[in-house]
Amino acid sequence: MEPVQNLRKTNSGFEISWKGYLTVPFVQEWKKLTDIWTISQGNTIQLDLNGIQRIDSAGIQFLMYLKTLSQKKHFLIQLSNHSLPVLKVLDLLGLVSFFGDRVKVKKEHSAEVEFRYGTRKAN
Repeated sequence: MEPVQNLRKTNSGFEISWKGYLTVPFVQEWKKLTDIWTISQGNTIQLDLNGIQRIDSAGIQFLMYLKTLSQKKHFLIQLSNHSLPVLKVLDLLGLVSFFGDRVKVKKEHSAEVEFRYGTRKAN
């Protein structure tokens, strides 16, 4: 599924919703979509991931790139409304704390994601 981005300007920055596959064949196209963002220092980007139907390691790396870029360029990126595929990958890789965003799990998905990976201390 081809990437789709809907962008809306807000007082504090942008609200952006993504739809499609955040996978290897499309990451380069997602990168082109993010290149049109004109971000000022101190702005906030609220990235709605509810429309992401599939995500792989390239997609996770891309989200990590955006998070790292936001820290370097002094803007805030917040992931929200995570789809089930995104939640499953973040859970499996223990990356919820890396992104530091509030995660809401729908009741019907609570059995599929437990967020146990990456939360225990190594012995």
